Amino acid sequence: MKRTLFVASNRLGDAVLTTGVLHHLLETEPDSAVTVVCGEIPRDIFEAIPGVTRVIGVRKRRFSLHWPEVAFSLGPVYWHRIVDFRASLLGFLPARHRHIWKGGKDGIHKAVANARLIGVDHPLPPRILPTPSQLIAADRWLGPASGRAKILAIAPTANFYQKQWHHENFLALAQRLTGTGGVLDGARVAVFGAPGEEAQAMPVVEALPEAQVINLVGRTTPMEAATVLSQCALFVGNDSGLMHTAVAVNIPTVGLFGIGKPEVYRPWGERSLCLTTEPGGTPVIRRDDGTDPLPPGRVISAIETFYTGLSSAESVRT
Repeated sequence: MKRTLFVASNRLGDAVLTTGVLHHLLETEPDSAVTVVCGEIPRDIFEAIPGVTRVIGVRKRRFSLHWPEVAFSLGPVYWHRIVDFRASLLGFLPARHRHIWKGGKDGIHKAVANARLIGVDHPLPPRILPTPSQLIAADRWLGPASGRAKILAIAPTANFYQKQWHHENFLALAQRLTGTGGVLDGARVAVFGAPGEEAQAMPVVEALPEAQVINLVGRTTPMEAATVLSQCALFVGNDSGLMHTAVAVNIPTVGLFGIGKPEVYRPWGERSLCLTTEPGGTPVIRRDDGTDPLPPGRVISAIETFYTGLSSAESVRT
């Protein structure tokens, strides 16, 4: 039996961005058993992918001692293919084909760069496909699908404070988009955030009407969050792993960028919108004088235009 070793990132966003490559390998080499090595955070994302036979979650140790431990747990295997996005020691295990990440380039999106690593000349966007049972399980937060109102997903958090648009801006945005006459008039609002991110996310939850808000802050695994996102009408969030997760489940996605690299990490695809600070490359956080380098009015207007145009175009196609 052929065996493939796929080494993914510890960070949620980078890990999600590699799922397109993994799906491509599973589809083009269906006779190869795939083992995924990744961080504990994105582990359940990979466990949910059909065709993956084993997932090993890595907990970092000093002096990179986790890699010898993983190698020992893998056993004496001659791999048909190794794809290593972490340029780890595992990339040098015995293999017929090996693809070792040597670093990306500014100006080339990860969907393109990741595909090139395995010799594919077209983008491989992230892809997450919730199962029917996972969708049913999501009803615990969303209620039965029958008669369910549209849902606006917002993620006010990020892994670095300078990437966080102010929570008051997210609240104003949610109120405008879901208010009377808004592009998501009457929609509920699902607020996402990882454990430890309550300070940025909970002010939005607490300011919205209890009957409207769906509080998911610190309450979901990454795969559960992906499943809920797949049922939402629109995602708006900071440069984060959740933003890439929204793209991966194929919902309209708006990413807010400041100091990140939008050319590399913007939300991918025609159903996505990337909004950046002015001037570009400056933190997205509110300035000391109370102004925002990414003004709420501009963001709301751009999202309204984007979502209305997208809805009209998709109505024509159907």
